[in-house]
Amino acid sequence: NFANGQLPRFNNDMIQELADAIATLARRAGGRGMRVNFAQICAALDDNEDLTEAVLTRAGFKRCPEQWATGKGNSTVGDYTFPEGFADDLTDILDRHDPV
Repeated sequence: NFANGQLPRFNNDMIQELADAIATLARRAGGRGMRVNFAQICAALDDNEDLTEAVLTRAGFKRCPEQWATGKGNSTVGDYTFPEGFADDLTDILDRHDPV
C-alpha cells in the first residue's frame, strides 16, 4: 500500500503472526489439506472480515464457495484441536497487537 501513498490498513506483524498460527495448524493435515469456516475465524478476529481475509490469504488459504481451504481441504480445525481454544488463541494474538 505504500506504493500508492496509502498507509497499510493492518499491522503486518499481527497479520503474519495470525497467519502463522493458522498455517501451523493446517500443516498438521499434511496432504489432506484443511478447510476453515470463515465466520468462525472472523468472530475470533473481532468480526473484521477484511482482516480475516488478509490473514487467511497470507496463511495460504483460497476462497471456496462456502469456506476457505488449503490443499484438498479434507480436514477441519476440529480434527487437530478444539475450535474454541484455537479461536481464543487467535483472539489473544489480536489483543496483543491491537489492545481494546
